[in-house]
Amino acid sequence: MNKILKLMDMVINKGVGIGEVGTLILFLMPSLLVMTIPMSILLAILICLGKFSGDSEITAMKASGISLHQMLPPFAVFCVFGFVLTSVLTLYLLPRANYTFRNHLFELAKKYSEATLEEGVFNDSFEGMVIYVNRFDRQKNRINGILISDKKDPDLPTVIVAEEAKIFSDPETGGFLFKLFKGSLHRLDRKSKSYQYAVFNTYEMNLQLEGPEDERKLKKREMGIGELMQISRDRKKTGRSSARIDVEIHKRFAFPFACLVFGLLGVSLGVTWRRGGRSYGFVFSIVIVFLYYLLLSIGENLAKSGYVFPFMGIWMPNVVLGIFGLTLFRKVAREEPVPLQWIGVLHLKPAIIKTKQWFKKKTGKK
Repeated sequence: MNKILKLMDMVINKGVGIGEVGTLILFLMPSLLVMTIPMSILLAILICLGKFSGDSEITAMKASGISLHQMLPPFAVFCVFGFVLTSVLTLYLLPRANYTFRNHLFELAKKYSEATLEEGVFNDSFEGMVIYVNRFDRQKNRINGILISDKKDPDLPTVIVAEEAKIFSDPETGGFLFKLFKGSLHRLDRKSKSYQYAVFNTYEMNLQLEGPEDERKLKKREMGIGELMQISRDRKKTGRSSARIDVEIHKRFAFPFACLVFGLLGVSLGVTWRRGGRSYGFVFSIVIVFLYYLLLSIGENLAKSGYVFPFMGIWMPNVVLGIFGLTLFRKVAREEPVPLQWIGVLHLKPAIIKTKQWFKKKTGKK
């Protein structure tokens, strides 16, 4: 939602076409589906079996001699399909989509280069530079109050302040020509330890957006699994830490297995709980998904910090919930009692009733 709000701002305030933004949203879809496919599998199974259990259809099937193992194949096929689809996304489509998204965004920035400058925001779209614009009248192409910090040369940092400015963009190169009026230039020469100060009425400077794709480093989420493994091996050979790279590698393989883990939990819990029907499917889904990503966040931070091995941190949610799901499935298949009272969130209605009674007793209201 954070990215979508920014994309809508590009359409409404900066003149970017809806079709171009729609293309960016399309490139974002793999990163969304990687997370939503396992969640949707869990929710679908819980709602389906929750409805069956609520209507006593599960009991009727068991009375007809249909065991839980005989009910399992359709759900297994469903989960394996989600596993394969998520694997294709994480191992192939996701890095390509992330890389294409950034390149397409760069091309839009070149085409609508003026749109990258926002009022009241420190903009760092230019390599080694930060620009702050106080007010920008795009119709008149006039900037009132501008500050430019140039640190492309670390030994010669420069700050330029001007009362007014005009900007002219070149869509072909993605560059800017700034014409600054009534300002001052401040420059520190670290080598000679001298400070330079100049006042000007008119000053011109050319700026370029960050270099094209051959000048920009690939991010981990934009690399294929083969590239990540090669970088991990190279870092280990030179004695450098490869924890963050290994975390990304294991995440690519761990996310698809969440479909199988969620499916196992969904079948076990959906058959067990007979009250609430479909509504409890939503409650179960929220609890399980929250627990999964909480464990994943903890494990990822521990792995990146070097407290645990990357595979231990990333696979911890799958292992913990998988063991719980297998234990629960075994009990359900054997018709053994399953105590679910520890899941306090499932007793929302009694808790609400007790809270109302306590409130009425304290306030004396009916």
